[in-house]
Amino acid sequence: MNTINQKKIAILDDYFPNLTTGFRISEFNYYLEKYPNCEVYATRYDMHHHEYAAVYPQYKDKVKPFTQFDWTGQSYALYYMVFLSNAAAFHFVYEMFNTPFIFELYPGGGFWINDDEIDARLIKVLQSPLLRKVIVTQKRTYDYITSRGFVTPDKIAYIYGMVTYPEYFHSTVPKRFYGKDKNTLDICFVAHKYMPTGMDKGYPIFIEMCKKLASITEDIRFHVVGNFDRDEIDVNELGSRIVFYGLRDKSFFPQFFSGMDMIVSPNLPFVLIPGKNFDGFPTGCCIDAALHNVAVFCTDELNMNDHFEHKKDLFIIHADAGKIAESIMEYYQSPEKLYSMSACGQAKFREIFDFEKQMRDRVSVIEQYV
Repeated sequence: MNTINQKKIAILDDYFPNLTTGFRISEFNYYLEKYPNCEVYATRYDMHHHEYAAVYPQYKDKVKPFTQFDWTGQSYALYYMVFLSNAAAFHFVYEMFNTPFIFELYPGGGFWINDDEIDARLIKVLQSPLLRKVIVTQKRTYDYITSRGFVTPDKIAYIYGMVTYPEYFHSTVPKRFYGKDKNTLDICFVAHKYMPTGMDKGYPIFIEMCKKLASITEDIRFHVVGNFDRDEIDVNELGSRIVFYGLRDKSFFPQFFSGMDMIVSPNLPFVLIPGKNFDGFPTGCCIDAALHNVAVFCTDELNMNDHFEHKKDLFIIHADAGKIAESIMEYYQSPEKLYSMSACGQAKFREIFDFEKQMRDRVSVIEQYV
């Protein structure tokens, strides 16, 4: 493979190499492997590099603290970032050295809609003469930045989806089935808490749903992964039927998901930041669960679903604990329907979020400009 000129591709980031940021780990590692002249400059290097180096020693010397950035600016051919927050925060760098950049505009990460300050930030980076492409992953994002006139379509690469761990496409942990390999139906909630009670992720709805199901049957168990605990919302009546695991990295999930039957994600737009924020569809946690043959029950309040068939690939729920519980009971009583849906979902998610395809599409954008 030919090295892409002698100058470096510099990835600038505020969170890498934190092992809990799975899509960054997978995407950036791919570039570090593919391009000998690619390096990551991280502002939180000291917080996470030791753990990262233990897992990925082959890349540890290519991940550096931002303080080691070459301030002559002569070393770099292209800058790459994920999230608006990084594209805006590092704007001064590529302006200072007149060097082109590409960034990936995921929902979140400093991007939401209908906000004058955020719009100004979007205009600043999207209308920079140094912008070569913005990668957008959701149709709603594409529609917003084009309808507002922030950027012309020729500057956009629309790549639906996200990057997750390539290992998740080849899990070797056998799935355990309710009624065959275990005596409980296991339902999980997986999310990061960004606000009290995790209201934007639908955690209060999930707990209310758990209580309703627990009052109906005795062999359903509930599992919560993320920065939640028993004190977030009163769960005393659930007793030992609910388990909290805290924040976990990628190594935890293959074994965990092998025992899960459903993931429930009643996330809500415009709650974390009223009228402005939204998650991608489906959430990353739902994608990871589906890749492990776990049935996905998730909301789609903004009608963002263009790829999945309701009740075949996944189940679209409304943010109502009682109705979610009713839907789950239908599958509790007919596990074969549940496992048919999870199997179809796994196949569909593997097709849509195929790691190699997601990365090929991104690489094809980068290689146009280096």
